[in-house]
Amino acid sequence: MKLLLFILMFCCGGVGTQLMAQDNYTVISPAGCADADDCLDALFPGCGEDFDCSYMKMSQFIFSNLKHPQSAKDAGVEGEVKVKFTVNTEGKIADPAITAGLGHGCDEEVLRVINLMPDGWLVGESAGSKVDMVIELSIKFIP
Repeated sequence: MKLLLFILMFCCGGVGTQLMAQDNYTVISPAGCADADDCLDALFPGCGEDFDCSYMKMSQFIFSNLKHPQSAKDAGVEGEVKVKFTVNTEGKIADPAITAGLGHGCDEEVLRVINLMPDGWLVGESAGSKVDMVIELSIKFIP
């Protein structure tokens, strides 16, 4: 299982408004993955088998499409939204679900962006067979 931490700050919306998004990325290995040598993670389109490229492209995609909901900004809401989704054996995103929500439109915004992700992921493998891979992300909203 791999765990990486990536912090990205960028401006969005009005002057002086910032969204700091912190993304914790975890791939949950399927049954049959005794160790990392038995498995290949599902990877974001366009990266081949380069995990670092995949992580960076996915992060760029999320943060270039993520919008800090105005209702969350207005209410001064901050915190983390946790989401998990499956990259299925066809290289498509399936079953996105919020596992820990924040409300004020943040949960819906995270789901919207996950559902926008492109098809064509490099499919996960275990012992040479294609397998569904579950990915968990934590995205932190700060007003």
